[in-house]
Amino acid sequence: MYSKILAGLISLSVIPLSALANPNLFQKIKDAKMNSVIDKTTGYLFTKWVANDEISLPPPQVIPIAAGTTVYGVCGSYMSGDDVGGSSYCPRTNTIFLVPEQLRSFQKEFGLSAIAYVVAHEFSHAIQKAYKIRLPLPDLELQADCMAGVMIHKGSEELGITREDTIAMSKFAYSSGDPTHGTGEQRAYALAVGMGVIKGSCEASEMSLLAEDKIDTSRFANTRSISRKVNLNATPYPKTILGSIGLSE
Repeated sequence: MYSKILAGLISLSVIPLSALANPNLFQKIKDAKMNSVIDKTTGYLFTKWVANDEISLPPPQVIPIAAGTTVYGVCGSYMSGDDVGGSSYCPRTNTIFLVPEQLRSFQKEFGLSAIAYVVAHEFSHAIQKAYKIRLPLPDLELQADCMAGVMIHKGSEELGITREDTIAMSKFAYSSGDPTHGTGEQRAYALAVGMGVIKGSCEASEMSLLAEDKIDTSRFANTRSISRKVNLNATPYPKTILGSIGLSE
């Protein structure tokens, strides 16, 4: 299934026999695919960011960092440091940390599209900083999911995002729900709204209703059957990034 994911974004090379006998080389080949997705996604988002004259904040720097790496100061503790457990955004330094070990597990479970989803989600936090958007949890994270959907849909041609990618990303959003990010159903709903698949917006008021379970998300109760409940081929509610959060382009 996942050999078809992100068609046009990367070409899946034939794995040489030498890689089968060399686990390290095999890992490098898999990482090359992952890095290609990161390069394409960040490159696309950087280009769109710089093209927007209204954003005074420079685009975030993106730094790969090993899981468990200690960060001192700013977004880490000043004395003892904090371990980077997963991909995240540090608003004080406008930095996105991407953890390869985590992304490999996402890729294995949900395909390469999940990596594009993670990068877009963290970029969404940078946009929230640029426009001084401050929301409580999990509203802030649900809005980032929603904006990530807008980014990925807007870049579908450049990134090769397909219907299968949407399903994979919805599965990822559903599986990664927690008290600070929202339930899986809420995350899948926010993502679908951002992609224009269902009606709604990424505005703070709607994210608050979503976080409070005041929006019916039952169609996302089982994302493995999402394609039977939601028409992923149609996007009747297209959005712009700023328009989705109630700002003019």
